Amino acid sequence: MLNLHKISKSYKDNLVLKDVTLSAGPGDVIALIGANGVGKTTLLKILLGEVAPDDGQITNHHDEVGYIPQELDNLNETIEKSFDSVESWRIDYALNLVDLGDVRKDRLLSNLSGGQKTRVAIAQVLAQDPEPTVLLLDEPTNNLDAEGLEWLESFIKRFKGAVLFVSHDRQFINAVATKVIELKAGVTKLYGGNYDFYKQQKEIEYQSALEKYEKQQVEKKRLKKAMVAQKEATKHVHEHIKRADNDKYQRDFFRNRVSVKLGQKAKNLETRLDKLEDVERPDFDKNYEFSLGGASRANKLLVQVEDISKSYDKHVVLSDINFEIRGNVHIHIKGLNGSGKSTLLHILAGQLSPTKGTITYGSDVSVGYFSQDTEGLDYKISALDNLSTTEAKQEAIYRQARSLGIAAEDLLKMPSELSRGQQSKLGFAKLLLANHDLVILDEPTNHLDIATKEQLEKALQAYKGAVLVASHDVYFLQQLKINQTLELKNGRIIES
Repeated sequence: MLNLHKISKSYKDNLVLKDVTLSAGPGDVIALIGANGVGKTTLLKILLGEVAPDDGQITNHHDEVGYIPQELDNLNETIEKSFDSVESWRIDYALNLVDLGDVRKDRLLSNLSGGQKTRVAIAQVLAQDPEPTVLLLDEPTNNLDAEGLEWLESFIKRFKGAVLFVSHDRQFINAVATKVIELKAGVTKLYGGNYDFYKQQKEIEYQSALEKYEKQQVEKKRLKKAMVAQKEATKHVHEHIKRADNDKYQRDFFRNRVSVKLGQKAKNLETRLDKLEDVERPDFDKNYEFSLGGASRANKLLVQVEDISKSYDKHVVLSDINFEIRGNVHIHIKGLNGSGKSTLLHILAGQLSPTKGTITYGSDVSVGYFSQDTEGLDYKISALDNLSTTEAKQEAIYRQARSLGIAAEDLLKMPSELSRGQQSKLGFAKLLLANHDLVILDEPTNHLDIATKEQLEKALQAYKGAVLVASHDVYFLQQLKINQTLELKNGRIIES
């Protein structure tokens, strides 16, 4: 059993972790979730022993921890060399465990699919001696297609030790997690279930906290109103009480007695108000409210694709592609990694020319494009200058950036100085500041935290234009309400 108890960690004056508690034992599959920048990577490094906490206890009952990073290093190495000095039989053993026993070990890592690279990364860890009993996975589903995701789900369910993974993939969390740990404001909170269970519990917590807050507000208003009434009553006594015999001494004596009595009541009310528990209005995760401008009339022709093909030397990527986009339809481009989805989206966005065929755009059609590789960003100019190319007003730029969680000081940085998630948000900000009839999205949810994903889903649900999206994020596609699916297979479109 691996245990962390009340772990804290600061970098200079920045408190990253202040009360982190978790335990992982055999059979546990724990999803660690939280917004970008909350300290998930720091926590993983503490679990790996690469970073020492400032305070708290770490207990490791003879567990061996293995770490699977987001990306493999040294992609120009062969599979065998990437294992360093591991004995050959252990390499074969580990590759068999991840169903790569029939793959040649002299293949370059760069020539493997995303799913195969993930399997090699896992095999490198399983080849350790002794074999790990705890696996840490950092965003394991990034760049995996449906086939790769299915394999990873199966592997995690078969693994007999403990698994702790960082992920923003809600469908994957639903499929494998037995527990969810939320990291927020430096504190962890445990939920015993998958992502849907976590969401239900969060909603219950929010409604309970909101009810408590509203009751407190009602009580505050009642006490303040009663205090005002007591003060008015005291004032009334001083101004209006008279004695029939005009005895000034008796009148003042009676008036003072009443004033003291009323004043004591007012003081008691003030004491009760001061002692009333201060309940803050609950903040149910940070909601980044943003919207997509632009619209498309019903059945208006946006794009017509006729006999598109694309080849690189003798390698045919796309062959005889035909389809059209009209109105405000939501279309999903489906296919395994390497099937040509990104190539097709590049062509439709006007960033790549087809080898043959024609693309016809409707009259005055504006097309917006978001690339998973943030190709729409200019890395030679600041983040602010990137957004200024949209010709939006400065006020709109700062408002849109803030809605996506990009701080004003980050806008002054170069894109390369931002995290991968912040770069994605910057790319979205450019898209949001323009008005398009059609938006083309290539794996838009990669590197985005869950809060931003959910706001993106709301924006796309409300968007009045057309959407063409390539994505393996099943949860995201369900929220998007796809009208049409085009599957790319062997370079051709299969409509479903």
